[in-house]
Amino acid sequence: MPPVATAAPSASVAPEAAAKGPVLKAQDPVKQGMSVAGVTALCEDNLEVARQLLATIRARKGAATESLTWEDTFGRLDEAVLSINNASEFPYLIGVAHPEEAVRTAARACETKTDKLVTGIYLDAELAEVLRAFAERVKASGGELSPERQRFVEHTLRDFRRNGIDLSPEQQARLRQLNEEITQIGQRFIAEISSSKGTIRVRPAQLAGLPDAYVKAHPPGEDGMVEITTDYPDYYPFVQYALDRDAAKELYRHFVNRGGTVNVDRLDRLLTLRAEKASLLGYPTWAHYAIEPRMAKTPEEVDAFLDRVGAIIKPAVNEELALFKEEFARVTKSRTKKMAPSDRYFLTERLKDKRYAFDSKELANYFEIEAVTRGLFAITAKMYGLEYRQVNEEAWHPDVKVIELWSSDTHEPIGKFFLDLHSRDNKYKHAAMFTVRTPRTLPSGERQGPMAALVCNFPRPGEPMPHDQVVTYFHEFGHVLHHLLTETELASFAGTNTSRDFVETPSQMFEEWAWSRPVLDLFASHAETKAKIPDELFQALTNSRRFGMALATERQLFLARLDFAYHSRKPGFDTTEVLEEIHGKHFSFPYVPKTHFQSSFGHLIGYDAGYYGYQWALALAYDVLGRFKKEGLLNPSVAKSWRTTVLSKGGSLDERGLIEKFLGRPPSEAAYGDFLRGG
Repeated sequence: MPPVATAAPSASVAPEAAAKGPVLKAQDPVKQGMSVAGVTALCEDNLEVARQLLATIRARKGAATESLTWEDTFGRLDEAVLSINNASEFPYLIGVAHPEEAVRTAARACETKTDKLVTGIYLDAELAEVLRAFAERVKASGGELSPERQRFVEHTLRDFRRNGIDLSPEQQARLRQLNEEITQIGQRFIAEISSSKGTIRVRPAQLAGLPDAYVKAHPPGEDGMVEITTDYPDYYPFVQYALDRDAAKELYRHFVNRGGTVNVDRLDRLLTLRAEKASLLGYPTWAHYAIEPRMAKTPEEVDAFLDRVGAIIKPAVNEELALFKEEFARVTKSRTKKMAPSDRYFLTERLKDKRYAFDSKELANYFEIEAVTRGLFAITAKMYGLEYRQVNEEAWHPDVKVIELWSSDTHEPIGKFFLDLHSRDNKYKHAAMFTVRTPRTLPSGERQGPMAALVCNFPRPGEPMPHDQVVTYFHEFGHVLHHLLTETELASFAGTNTSRDFVETPSQMFEEWAWSRPVLDLFASHAETKAKIPDELFQALTNSRRFGMALATERQLFLARLDFAYHSRKPGFDTTEVLEEIHGKHFSFPYVPKTHFQSSFGHLIGYDAGYYGYQWALALAYDVLGRFKKEGLLNPSVAKSWRTTVLSKGGSLDERGLIEKFLGRPPSEAAYGDFLRGG
């Protein structure tokens, strides 16, 4: 790939020459970054472009205030943000998804380099001086910026403060060290989870209760035993269906202990570093620091929100728990044996079958990954006026499909995304959307379109796909659309660059489509007969939907409170003891001794003090759904309103304001509360 910039301007270059900056060109990170040399160059070349762009801002120091323009101050800073994203987004993805260890290692090296540069930006007094001078001029003149630009100014000045611009040189040096070590530990923590694979060996008879396809896919070895791993396609069906609950509990132990004690030690160190950083910046705890820029603003508001949701579900939790205990006693023929957290999936399944005649194994026969994908494309094409075109391009693994997104109205390209849907060794173990390229119109007028990747661990083509995984697919595709349909001016606010406790709202809302009969009829058919889902089976799915929801929500609140406890307390505590404490207070299933779930809780890295955001965003999602349900889930008019009012805006405007504009009123938790109560 040719160089993307001119030579870096030095400190001796005249301000007017330096102000021209490098020539930005649209990137294709996937074509460049799939080898050790390629990903290293992708990272380093674009970081160098960012440095040059920042130098042009710095070169304006001392210039007459009235001569400062948006283009050579904050506009140039956003170009630097774009270059940093170009450097880091694809390496972050292949650091957890590329099949070759050498490439993953080289890719992960970029995160440290990127964080070092970003830390430097917010500790750069000369840079801050120029940006503040422009902001003060605009303020003094009465304001001349668009809402998006004004928001960028406010957020940037806030982030300078939050990242240590007012600290002493000695404190800033320590902050740099903290940031670097925090990044490195987070990388190692996630990599350890990705590379971990626990196994149990069971007799063929211990597969009783599992779907036939699962049993066929797990034949006994030469010793007559069957190996079951902690990878998602193995783990979840086993704990959900296996009649041997002791074996399921043993597999659960291995699953939650992924990452091992080495990750427990890493978490101890990480919490200490985060607490020190928060204190250095003037915050009582990491929770206070992390939540300040989010919608909730304060830990107190988060606590109050979690308490409200907890109070709503408490009666239903007690009712469900009593039923679970009765059923568990029948299965185990014991009233003294304790349930394990893994039994929640199993008991939910059995009781849904008993109470509602719902058989999830039978329903899975109506879903197959390629058919679901076609259906997902057809649905969103109708809603948003889109066209999907699969293209024959190389990606980081043969499993990966490359899809271009076009406008069916203008017949112009919108962006591109990659589907990496199936499990393999050393691959990211969950389901997530990764940004691959941030969109922005470049100073030359050239448009760099958005790219995203969907990384999941779904069944392979031809295999039954559980409905809950269909729901997950819709959820993650909601993130893809949020990124691809962005129309912001600034890279800093593109797509999912929103408040962390809002970002899940579009994706959680889109899960509802996977529960709609008209939607499912577009793609769901029996693997053998090709018949649509029978009315009685769909009705059983609908009737059973809320059953087990209270205990599932309770688990989400437990995870949020665990995350919050880790980041609200003074470091030095035993994270396993705190796990056991929070588990006992906030989750109805007993803690399993000798487990350390925190070692595999990957959200502690990216969602630190922010796991509550899933519930917070869900409350917003149910509020938004009210309009869709009233006007039609597949109604192009309401979908267009959602796209233009919310999805296209990314993080460029206040999230409460976006929801209020879409609904015609301020957001409310009432709809979510009604849903949790069964209304």
